[in-house]
Amino acid sequence: MSNLLLIIDPQNDFSNPKGTLYVPGASEDCSRLADFINKNSSKINSIQITLDSHPSYHIAHPYFWVDENGNNPAPYTIITHQDFSKGLFKPVDISLERKVEEYLLALENRGRYNLCIWPPHCLTATWGYCVEDQVWEAAHRWELSNIGKNVDFVKKAINPLTEHYSAIQAEVPDPNDASTRINFAFIDKLKEYEHVIIAGEALSHCVANTIRDLCVYIPAYRMIVLSDCTSNVGGFEQVGNDFVNEYRAKGVQFVDSKSLILD
Repeated sequence: MSNLLLIIDPQNDFSNPKGTLYVPGASEDCSRLADFINKNSSKINSIQITLDSHPSYHIAHPYFWVDENGNNPAPYTIITHQDFSKGLFKPVDISLERKVEEYLLALENRGRYNLCIWPPHCLTATWGYCVEDQVWEAAHRWELSNIGKNVDFVKKAINPLTEHYSAIQAEVPDPNDASTRINFAFIDKLKEYEHVIIAGEALSHCVANTIRDLCVYIPAYRMIVLSDCTSNVGGFEQVGNDFVNEYRAKGVQFVDSKSLILD
């Protein structure tokens, strides 16, 4: 059997309690994931790590918007197309009003999440952007014990005008920006392996959306989620639970890391 380990956004801002968008339980997820890597080092053929790579000025950050009183919205504010139409929120850069309106409409028409304003997080080159220590050390040990192999890092969310939960494509792809469109090269790499083992943060958002997109191209039964190595964003537990129920029924395996035996 060939096994690829796909780790979604195991970054400090999500995985360390000091992070700006800490996911409750993520530190313990990382500890269990590091143990899994160490115990299965010889049976993991490839490790892919995705990295949320945000600029400061981003459509999902408070700085991008002002409300009707000229204040930046608080983190976790939801902005809908109706809110924008009523003038409750507008971009600081008014030249982007048309793009913003098109984006909010596209989110709703595509059935994606409404726009959530997050605390600024995973800003490129900051501490919060870096891979959590336990996961990094385990991945590096894997490199040293598997001569000739390196961990592959996949950046996402570089474009400031769209969210990019999935590692496969942005919430609303920009036809003029290849980084937002379906990453077929990445998909083809994952297709080479019999099992794609998935962990990381957060189950309710980036993990869920990555799996949704992958299931279009890779049979669901080939994907194994380490259920004790991923957690939901606080307040979005039901979103994560609904995803698990839906995709377990489709054939995705949800397995405790200690009980998974790799061939």
